[in-house]
Amino acid sequence: MDFADLIKPILGVIVIAIIYVIIFMALRIMYKDVKSGDKKKVLKKALGLEVLTVVEGCNLKKGSIIPINRVITLGRREDNLVMLTDPYASGYHAKVYPKNTEYFVEDLNSTNGTLLNDEFVEGRVLLEIGDEIRIGSTRFRVIG
Repeated sequence: MDFADLIKPILGVIVIAIIYVIIFMALRIMYKDVKSGDKKKVLKKALGLEVLTVVEGCNLKKGSIIPINRVITLGRREDNLVMLTDPYASGYHAKVYPKNTEYFVEDLNSTNGTLLNDEFVEGRVLLEIGDEIRIGSTRFRVIG
């Protein structure tokens, strides 16, 4: 028996061991990926804002729906996602946004305030289906 005959079985075992390690690592990565997928929160319900009343000359139409699928800023400035021509709206008046599985409204330190169900919004307030948001004379209803 020479040296080559002794080394062949050892190298075969090493190659098989390396293949098993690669398979084990791949399975471990797949397991972690599947396991972490359970923790991700997905928006279960998609909410929107239904326009109830608008001031004359506003680009919003009564009855139109604004989906809340990202941060929506509302105000008189043109760079808001929803531009209001309401004289009682501030430049950057309020924002409505989803976070994890919930939706919120937040007043942006507006002059006249944002009302949710006829109460002033202070900080971040959770939205529910049927809630009514009022900015000046402009009113929106949260729909699901």
